[in-house]
Amino acid sequence: MKKVYFIAVLFLSFFANAQDVDSLFVKANKFFQNEQYTQALQLYKDIEKKNVASEELYFNMANAYFKTNQVAPSIYYYEKALQLDPDDEDTLFNLDYANRMIIDNIEPLPKSLGQKFRENVILRFTYNTWAIMAVVFALLFALLFLLYHFSNYTSKKRLFFITSIVSAALVLINVFFAHQNKSISDSTKYAIIFSQKADVKSAPTLSSEINFELHEGTKVKVVESLDNWKKIKLADGNTGWINAEDMKEL
Repeated sequence: MKKVYFIAVLFLSFFANAQDVDSLFVKANKFFQNEQYTQALQLYKDIEKKNVASEELYFNMANAYFKTNQVAPSIYYYEKALQLDPDDEDTLFNLDYANRMIIDNIEPLPKSLGQKFRENVILRFTYNTWAIMAVVFALLFALLFLLYHFSNYTSKKRLFFITSIVSAALVLINVFFAHQNKSISDSTKYAIIFSQKADVKSAPTLSSEINFELHEGTKVKVVESLDNWKKIKLADGNTGWINAEDMKEL
């Protein structure tokens, strides 16, 4: 009886929290529509504090930050939105527009065939999407195999056999891509520079030589951590150490 009561309380609590989030989101959107961006941002932040991860939430937060001329946070949340939906055209368009406000002009190095394949194929979808497609093809394989097994006609058995083999191959490919995508996502960390100006040093010490400077909104790759220092790498291949307080990891 206690277990039933606990489950009921848990369900009601979850339902009430969901309603509260929806209510806050509606209110925040109304503030945004009325060009009250500061009030909208406060409510969006309240929603985020409830551990809500949503492409729509991050997109709206980014828009509100952009409207209040806060370039770094706007880029940060556009990037967060793209992590959940990499192909959203509105987010990609707005991020491209926000990136034009960045001072740093970094020319990326030419990409190898392996890097292009990884970005255009393996990272084309999230690992969850690859996993879902693997499940779909697995169900298709099971159906086609059953049709092959119970079919009485040679031509149909041949067709079902071939298509079931193709489905099985697609299952393996999607599982492989999902695994690779997960590995890449877990091992690759990016951050957005939040300070108006940040010194990138040759070593993780205050007295070390300054290699170059970065400015707010620039996206960097985090390759190593040491105490309160982060070793970063830019798209043009330049590396250096930066104080962790000058940036925010995605």
